Amino acid sequence: MIARRLNLFLLASATACLMGLPDARAQENGDDPTKPRFDLSSFGRPDYPADSIKAGEEGLVQIAVQCRPDGHVDDATVEQSTGFARLDEAALAMVGALRCFPAHDPATGQAVAAALKFRYRYALTQPPPPPTHPTTLQISREEALSLIEEARAANPDLSIPSGSDPKGYDAAWSMTLEARPGPGSFPHPAYPAGSVAGRETGTVSAAFLCGRDGTVLRSRLIRSSGVARLDQALLDALPPGGACQPAHAGKGGPPVTSWGMLAYVFAPPDAAPTNKAAQPPPQP
Repeated sequence: MIARRLNLFLLASATACLMGLPDARAQENGDDPTKPRFDLSSFGRPDYPADSIKAGEEGLVQIAVQCRPDGHVDDATVEQSTGFARLDEAALAMVGALRCFPAHDPATGQAVAAALKFRYRYALTQPPPPPTHPTTLQISREEALSLIEEARAANPDLSIPSGSDPKGYDAAWSMTLEARPGPGSFPHPAYPAGSVAGRETGTVSAAFLCGRDGTVLRSRLIRSSGVARLDQALLDALPPGGACQPAHAGKGGPPVTSWGMLAYVFAPPDAAPTNKAAQPPPQP
């Protein structure tokens, strides 16, 4: 269920508005005995209807009531609707439990009935962070050059431009850094059991070297999350021998022993699901 945030606003009259949370200690009327005020200790949180949460319904409702001489609150009406009947009705349902400090006639000192108003805002909070999921990989030019040179060394029989040559950088990138995991071969990296208690989170970037035969030769860390367990979890998902798709030396050219790259955000498994897909790494 989506968490919710509710803010309470109390009004002593149509023009005097005090905004605050339910545990506020004062209202606009303060200790003026001639003015009515709510007993804040009687305020709870109205229910947020489950169907309203599912439908994403939010809004501000203003309720007018009568503060009776005996401190009871009744005769509630909706003065400003949220636009959603379910939310308005939930706010009205809380009125029966409210109490007030009645107004007093300044001439006689007798308690008298008087009008009060309150406003309640229904607002859905942002969803919690998604669990472990792929994310856009960020790589510096220096990191890319290092991988390009390793791939060039692994392909001595192929003419691969040097990444340090500005004119050959793009070609070197496409020939050495565009390997891909094989279809269905890359398992979703498991969130480490040892990270659960501390709710460890972080983003890990790794590269895997894909051989010409379509198998992973080795993998290496590009950027650490700062948590060794999370780093290792991504590397463990790229074992040697796994299926991969190497880059090629130009359109229709031979396969190249080349690097593929991945980045994952690790988060506790009890976080909300995500549909965010991995994006190809931008060239620095």
